[in-house]
Amino acid sequence: MSIGRGTIALAGLALAVGFAGAAAAEPTPPSGAQPLAKKKVKIVFFKARVASDGFLTPGRPETVTVSHMPARAPFKMAIEPPPTTLQCGQLYFCDFAPVSPAPGSPPFRTTGKGQAVVTFVMPSTYNIATDPFDPSTRRPVTFANNQRVHIDVQGVKRLKRARKIGFGFGRAIVQTSS
Repeated sequence: MSIGRGTIALAGLALAVGFAGAAAAEPTPPSGAQPLAKKKVKIVFFKARVASDGFLTPGRPETVTVSHMPARAPFKMAIEPPPTTLQCGQLYFCDFAPVSPAPGSPPFRTTGKGQAVVTFVMPSTYNIATDPFDPSTRRPVTFANNQRVHIDVQGVKRLKRARKIGFGFGRAIVQTSS
């Protein structure tokens, strides 16, 4: 048998019908079964500003102004001794002291313009530890007179296609009442 044009055409037709039949025999997923591609969540960072009168007294209510945060976002605040504090840099690790709204004050939340004026009670101690991963090594230390501290803020606003993150700090000096 010789291989001519007719034989090649017949073999091609048989292969085409065979492949078409095999493709039709495979089950096709329903039209809604394939998941839609997820859209990427956009992340926007805000560099917050924190302003106070410059002095914090332990155990007393203090008022602080926060700006340049995401609009209508709840946020957290903490008082932190900076790493330049003698105890915090070489031998010990210093934890921040979280603060909450003063009694009778609304929760920490920014306005529609991303601003807030909040009142909190200044904590009298912060924790230092020799091992940051072992909570049993933590011990409380009182703030010293004229000690410099940072007032840290951090807030996140989650939207459908975006996440707005605001963080920043302000500086102040601790003044003890003695």
